[in-house]
Amino acid sequence: MRNPFRRRIRQSVKVVDDAYWRPLQNAPEDRPWYEVHSNLKLAQTLYRTHPLAARIIGMTTDFVIGRGIRLSGDPWVSAFWNHPQNKMDLRAYRWCDELTRAGELFIVLSPNPVDGMQYVREIPAQQIDRIETGSDDLEAELAYHQLTDDPQGRNWPSAARAERDAQCVLHFAINKPVGETRGYSDLHQVAKWLDRYDQWLEDRVRINRYKGAYLWHVQIERALPAQLEAKRAQYSRIPNPGSIIISDASEKWTAVRPEIAADDAEPDGKALRLMIAAGVGVPLHFLAEGESATRATAREMGTATYRHFVHRQHVFASILRSVIDTAAQRAGRRKPAYELHLETVLAEDYRAGMEE
Repeated sequence: MRNPFRRRIRQSVKVVDDAYWRPLQNAPEDRPWYEVHSNLKLAQTLYRTHPLAARIIGMTTDFVIGRGIRLSGDPWVSAFWNHPQNKMDLRAYRWCDELTRAGELFIVLSPNPVDGMQYVREIPAQQIDRIETGSDDLEAELAYHQLTDDPQGRNWPSAARAERDAQCVLHFAINKPVGETRGYSDLHQVAKWLDRYDQWLEDRVRINRYKGAYLWHVQIERALPAQLEAKRAQYSRIPNPGSIIISDASEKWTAVRPEIAADDAEPDGKALRLMIAAGVGVPLHFLAEGESATRATAREMGTATYRHFVHRQHVFASILRSVIDTAAQRAGRRKPAYELHLETVLAEDYRAGMEE
């Protein structure tokens, strides 16, 4: 007969289903700072050293801002936009580069205590290591911590928490997954492929260089050690191309080249470029490679790319409007009435196709 007490004890401590267990902390986990900093530093390095990365960033800015930014309306908005301390028509290009390269923008608004005019400056994303948000709302950003020469760093309030006569920071991000506060660079997904293409191209340059390299092998029959030393001293200088070498039958001169098997490297390079182009959403002919595409093929391949640039243009225009509206609010003005347009740079056939 089984012991009923043992059976009751086993039932009381039995785990019915692991699915009922949950972590003690349900808040979404943002990326750690070391990962954010590593990604930002890699994107910055690629932009500085890799021609394709620099072209991708520059091309995005060229298409997003297009022929320029047209602003009209409230006189205060024009004064803010054209102020010598702001020069927004030029600063916007730098903002678009930074937004594409780092995936986010940190803008500082500083008030002039005399006339209330707001001045804009930028903080590099690599210097912001912490963003304070609401306990139950990641989009309610409250403060930002900047790394400085001071070990304590510097804390910046958001526009929602700062006093009207104090400085504040505005944060904008793209490619931001749900549940995270930081954005991703447009180069993030193609960073390793840019590095691999760089290594592949460098290897091809070395191989092509070594294919034309050679050395002389001089063979002397039945030579004594003293004779070999004398010949080494005699031939210590390599003969110049076109030189005439005179020797007797005891010497045999042979040009030795590296044996490198011929291979077709073009498909490998194209595959790497295709991965890079697909990662940033452009066809290969946008990266100075005409392929064998006709005009009709290029048009079909470019449609998705232009739509991507128009979407980014909408996001960037929204950022500019947010900066203007916040600056006007902090200057004590009502919401200004103005129009801001970013004129696209598209061929007429693409423009017509996108308007349909």
